[in-house]
Amino acid sequence: MSIVENEQLFVDLTVFDGLSEQRINDLKGAGYLDSECENTEKAESYIKAFVDDRSDEVIQALEKQGSYLKDKGRVMYQAGLKNLMAMDVVMERLSHQMIIKRKRNGDYIKRNGINTP
Repeated sequence: MSIVENEQLFVDLTVFDGLSEQRINDLKGAGYLDSECENTEKAESYIKAFVDDRSDEVIQALEKQGSYLKDKGRVMYQAGLKNLMAMDVVMERLSHQMIIKRKRNGDYIKRNGINTP
């Protein structure tokens, strides 16, 4: 699967907005969705692996530049992503996992354990 296809699959499984009936059937056929259009174990494993594969690169980029909003493109490039929606979902998931911190202004920073509970 190409980078674009991987990112699109990730977005389709996490955002699930506006998918065509054909795409839903394809995802069901591939075992990512069950009969009620819920993510299967295969889908959840894919999502977790997708985020985990990019977390180190995201953290390194945030360490170098201090914040996500300073240069989103650099963080995306370092994480190996081309789709902004995929990047946003990765950042949100890393925030929920408490790997990075989301600030009130929508920026993300690296947690350092002292001033970022």
